[in-house]
Amino acid sequence: MGKYEDRCYETLKKGRCIVKVSDKTYICPYCPPKKKRYYRYEDLLQHASGVGDSSSAKRRPIVKASHRALAKYLKKNHVPLVSSSKLSAQEDTPSGHDDDEKIVWPWTGIVVNIPIRKSENGQSVGKSGSKLKDELIRRGFNPITVHPLRNYHGHSGTAVVEFQKDWQGLHHALSFENAYKADHHGKKDWSANTEVKYGLYAWVARADDYKSSSIIGEHLCQTRDLKTIPKLMEEEARKQDRLVSYLTNITGTKNKIDLYTAVQKCPCFNVSLPMDISTIDGSNITESEMGMYVDRSYEKLKNGKYIVKVSGETYSCPFCPQKKKPNYRYMDLVQHASAVANSSSARRTPIVKANHLALSKYLEKDLAPLVSSLKPVTQEDPLSGCDHDENGKHIVKASDETYTCPYCPEKKIYRYLDLVQHASGVGNSSSARRTPIMKANHLALAKYLEKGLVPLVSSLKPAAQEDPLSGCDHDEKIVWPWTGIVVNIPTRKSEDGRTVGESGSRLRDELIRRGFNPIRVRPLWNNCGHSGIAVVEFRKDWSGLHNALSFENAYEADHRGKKDWGANNDVKYGLYAWIARADDHKSSSIIGEHLRKTSDIKTISKLMEEEARKQDRLVSYLTNILETKNKHLKEMEAMCTVTSESLKVLMEEKDNLIQAYNKEINKTQQSARLHYQKVFSDHEKVKSQLESHRKDLELREVELEKREALIERERKKLAEELEENVVQNSALRLAALEQKRADENLMKLAEDQKRQKEELHNRIIQLEKQLAQKQALELEIEQLRGSMNVIRELGDEDDDIVLTIIEASFKELREKERELEDLEALNQTLIVSERKSNNELQEARKELINGLKEISSCANIGVKRMGELDNKPFLEAMKRRYNEELAEERAVELCSLWEEYLKDPNWHPFKRIKLEGEEYQEVIDDEDEKLKDLKDEMGNEVYKSVTSVINEINEYNPSGRYATSELWNYGEGRRASLQEGVEFLLNLWNATKGKRGMT
Repeated sequence: MGKYEDRCYETLKKGRCIVKVSDKTYICPYCPPKKKRYYRYEDLLQHASGVGDSSSAKRRPIVKASHRALAKYLKKNHVPLVSSSKLSAQEDTPSGHDDDEKIVWPWTGIVVNIPIRKSENGQSVGKSGSKLKDELIRRGFNPITVHPLRNYHGHSGTAVVEFQKDWQGLHHALSFENAYKADHHGKKDWSANTEVKYGLYAWVARADDYKSSSIIGEHLCQTRDLKTIPKLMEEEARKQDRLVSYLTNITGTKNKIDLYTAVQKCPCFNVSLPMDISTIDGSNITESEMGMYVDRSYEKLKNGKYIVKVSGETYSCPFCPQKKKPNYRYMDLVQHASAVANSSSARRTPIVKANHLALSKYLEKDLAPLVSSLKPVTQEDPLSGCDHDENGKHIVKASDETYTCPYCPEKKIYRYLDLVQHASGVGNSSSARRTPIMKANHLALAKYLEKGLVPLVSSLKPAAQEDPLSGCDHDEKIVWPWTGIVVNIPTRKSEDGRTVGESGSRLRDELIRRGFNPIRVRPLWNNCGHSGIAVVEFRKDWSGLHNALSFENAYEADHRGKKDWGANNDVKYGLYAWIARADDHKSSSIIGEHLRKTSDIKTISKLMEEEARKQDRLVSYLTNILETKNKHLKEMEAMCTVTSESLKVLMEEKDNLIQAYNKEINKTQQSARLHYQKVFSDHEKVKSQLESHRKDLELREVELEKREALIERERKKLAEELEENVVQNSALRLAALEQKRADENLMKLAEDQKRQKEELHNRIIQLEKQLAQKQALELEIEQLRGSMNVIRELGDEDDDIVLTIIEASFKELREKERELEDLEALNQTLIVSERKSNNELQEARKELINGLKEISSCANIGVKRMGELDNKPFLEAMKRRYNEELAEERAVELCSLWEEYLKDPNWHPFKRIKLEGEEYQEVIDDEDEKLKDLKDEMGNEVYKSVTSVINEINEYNPSGRYATSELWNYGEGRRASLQEGVEFLLNLWNATKGKRGMT
């Protein structure tokens, strides 16, 4: 199988099998035409890998080997050509899916027929969800979890597979379903029949599974929902619109802050502006007046003078300037009102704080019942049990984009992801400088950020992921591939005196748990052993840079960055880390030596230019491919047009040829009928001539008998005279012996002629009669010659009577010889005529066979292909082994193989057996290896079919060894004569003529 796989791979590399149909469409060249469908690259790779690695007995080793070669070809030879198509396939996951079909969301797969067994306590146990998950991950489906379903008996043999909630998750779910469907283990195969099934069956959960009354339907109704693809796309579009609106507001706010900062730098700002602000915004009001403002604003909100609720899920703040007024969700607006009301910033006036305090009161008392579904979120206090300030609240969100840590004294400004990283790092820190209370506070903050503020910043996460370069200096030289440096790793002396420390894998796992996702961590070693330094390698793309910057920011937030490491010479504890830059690359330490060996220094702008050049090359490459495909398409269209025109011309020529052929057939039939009539008339004439000649010969025979009687009397007289003369007696004895030998020769000649006459064909009976007459004449001539010899021996020269008899005999002999020559000339003419007639009959037989090929009839007379193999016995034999589709394919292959065997001139499965006498006969050799294997494997029906074809080829075309056409009598199972074929054709013509006359 390995050689066959390599052969298939070389065939694919040489382009002999078509795999790629268009830029995004592929086909499998090894699947039957009825099953051949169009794939995308990932789907075809999944199909080829699934069939190649299948353990099903239905897959033959040849099919598996060919599909493994296809998977190898796709991975090695097509990966660069489809890199862009992979991205488009990931971005457009719903393509090729029925948009109106209801599908279970979040995307869920169903796995059934999981092997189970009875445990000692009587409960059913089976494969765990983690094992199934690992198996599916190895196959590339990337599920989140696999949850086995249990009933009161235990494991039910069924599990649900959960995928990601994005389009990539749908793509993995559909690939998961297609892989099992390609292996004949899909939903249709599971419900096809009631036979015992083996192996796992799987599909994607849809509406019928959701509504079923089984354990699957009960689980899906409790945990899932039904949605359509257009509905999900509309929801995502709404999220994108909200994100765009939010980012637009953030951009406007940032521009205003920049403008306000520029104004503050003016010298006259601090002199003239404070007095104006204090008089306008009411900053000089007392605390008693604050309560009045809160009550007044609250009453206006209750009376509906201010619009708060815009739509079912959208709210707005009526006290913020119109240009800053974004659309909030309920929790966002509560957070905004509370943050402004409790703000300690001097920029917030008391009136603004009072208005927002009234808004907060109105939202909690009057609008809370309308959003009761959000109460569990608002009631949950992830910071419970931690230190709070005097008012019992902590301010985390400083603005729409910035956050602060309420437990750090510096009050540093963070972005959301940086604050999450800071809280997780401090909460999980192993440093002795962190007190347990500080760790607990930061763990509670991380919990609050993940659960309480995730809805507020969910729309910001894609933006943060899409722009990992925000906040970076594009011209700063940085080590590439992105590399982090970790120092101050604890080390110790081993027994052999070398320094050992924590392994790179442990450091890598710790960094992965903290969300930095490094590829590997390499500890640096010197002559003494572990140097206490390690380099952290990140991915080479922009997400790798984002992880590296997060890694550096996290350690800087913990005061364990590069500046903290080089700040003083005190003894430091814990790990210090930063991103490797130009100064680290150029240093003479072990860090610089390693970096110079393994990396290079580049700027962000240079990398962006390189990536832009790669994108331009990719676009140019794809453009060239598209132009080539368009050109090829135009050429194919032109070729198609030319082919269709030529096809029309050929069809017209074919019709003309058919008409001319029919005319020629009619002419040939008419001339054949005339010829047959002429031949019959000629035969009648010859027959009458021979009959008259036979009567003449009979008359001559009577005369000869009379002459013989006369000669007998004369012989008696001569015998009496011979008694007197010994010499004459001896001469007479010699003459008698010669006469006897002549009679014996004549009898032998007559017997030979009679045997030859019996061997001639029935159609030349008249010719045999002529030969018989010829033999009679020859016999008569021989008798005359014998008589003349006798007379010569007995007679004297002076005997006038003897001379007269001799002259009469010579005269009669010459007449008989002339008559014999005439008969021989006539016989030769008849032989030539018979040969011509035979040739014409053979040509007529060929034309009759060609004509009957065009006529489809169920009559007894027709055309049979002698030596053509019948596919039905092979198909019946294959059906007993395989299913219908595989049986048909296997039968065609085996039938084609035996057709090649039959054409082989070197294979002659016959043996000669001796019959009675010296005759031999050829029969089928039952001990032939091929025939013997065929009979053992396929049975007697296939064996009989093959041996009958071998006999036909040996009888009708032993030299060419290919199938020939023969006129056949199906009623009697023999070769039909020309007369039978002509009679059948005339009857068919008369019947057709009669039907035309009736119409």
